[in-house]
Amino acid sequence: MWALIIFILFLIIFKELIQKPPSYPPGPPLVPLLGNLLSVWLNLKKFKYHHSIWQNWSHKYGNILGLRLGFVNVVVVSGKHFIKEVSTRDVFDGRPNGFFYLMRSFGKKIGLVFSDGSTWNKTRRLVLKSLKNFGYGSHTMESNISEECRALIELRMSETGKPVTVNHMFDVSVVNILWKLVAGKRYDLKDEQLNILCDLITRSFKLADMSGGILNFMPFLRYFMPDIIGYTELKSIHDSLYTFLKNTISEHRASIDLKNPKDVIDMLLIEMMAEKKDLTDEELQVICLDLLEAGVETVSNTAVFMLLHVVRDQKIQKRLQQEIDMEIGSRQPSLTDRNRMVYTEAVLLETLRISSVAAVGIPHMALDDAKLGNYLIPKGTFILLAIYDLHNGRHWKDPQIFRPERFLTKEGNLIQDEWLMPFGCGRRRCIGEGLARSELFMFLTFLLQTFNLKIPEEDPIPSTEPVDGLSLSAKNFRIIFEPRVKFYTGDIEI
Repeated sequence: MWALIIFILFLIIFKELIQKPPSYPPGPPLVPLLGNLLSVWLNLKKFKYHHSIWQNWSHKYGNILGLRLGFVNVVVVSGKHFIKEVSTRDVFDGRPNGFFYLMRSFGKKIGLVFSDGSTWNKTRRLVLKSLKNFGYGSHTMESNISEECRALIELRMSETGKPVTVNHMFDVSVVNILWKLVAGKRYDLKDEQLNILCDLITRSFKLADMSGGILNFMPFLRYFMPDIIGYTELKSIHDSLYTFLKNTISEHRASIDLKNPKDVIDMLLIEMMAEKKDLTDEELQVICLDLLEAGVETVSNTAVFMLLHVVRDQKIQKRLQQEIDMEIGSRQPSLTDRNRMVYTEAVLLETLRISSVAAVGIPHMALDDAKLGNYLIPKGTFILLAIYDLHNGRHWKDPQIFRPERFLTKEGNLIQDEWLMPFGCGRRRCIGEGLARSELFMFLTFLLQTFNLKIPEEDPIPSTEPVDGLSLSAKNFRIIFEPRVKFYTGDIEI
């Protein structure tokens, strides 16, 4: 009798493990317990990148791809129409509650990136108000960017004629631009501590893809094989990052002037001291982590891809320099130059398209059962947006070729293609978009105004194939920065 009951229970559980929810989108067959995880692992050997697996399956099963990774329902959405629909509907505005995402924020949905609902609304308003109070989006930001560009030029000048590995050359610069507002401090580009912190962030972004990997879908494995699945390293990295942030916050607490806050951390601390107490210590730390990480991977990686494509094509480089010489000359580049520098803007748009470093964006989560197309997306489903496929798919002619002219009309005017969504859309659109675009423009114009970029004779042509991770990055390559002309930039003679 008991054997029959156990057998029936086993059949019920087995059926549940291999059966998808009613009206769930189509996808590859499921395996008990693992779902599609085994298929993903096997296909990685063939396709190399997670986004390529999603792209291949989407072409087979449709623009709304239904998966189960471990015990979690995951839907991959492709195509402009469905990506915009997911990005603009409140029911899909959630952030995943998977272990991988929450372990960086004390197991809670707090901060800017992985919070949702009223918590996200409150935090976003508070942080934006604080940033704008210290010049975010104003001329102050341009001054910060220019300062970092000049420092970068000076550093490259000190290594004239020597091949430089450029994959992390923008890391500290990008942190400084925002961190000066957040913590009232900038670091020397060779600062050992900040370079270590940037390296920690880079390592954390390489331990999984944006779906969260095995830590998300089978988190219990951290008790049995923590080293193998990356849990040990990820926890160590977060511990080190939070040690830095706790020390930074403690320094602010010790020197704070309640009537004259000097930066964002001061303002947030004052908010915490108010009677409302809407902000906790943990929330402040996670907000600082979000702001510290903001751009270190996405903006820095995009800037590196930008250099990669420019150094690979001397015609593009020369045309950029001609526009810089014509529109800027020997004075310092300014953001006001952007309106006149159409080809430079086209190069930036093409960089954002072809690199697509945020290959699936930041995952969404269904806050309730919801219809999408002809399918039902169950509450709690993780949703990945196939941004890489959107930018490198059938809409674009020769998508694998770096061709800035695709963003120019025959008359030489700039085209804003609605298929290009590097910063997302809807309420969750990246709040740092304006800053990121400004940084890329200034990095490019400052560098090409000053240097010719060359591949060392002994090196191969840099590969355009990315390295997989939470964001895509370029494989290591080197550039020789050869000075073009002598001119003055601020107080720096070049």
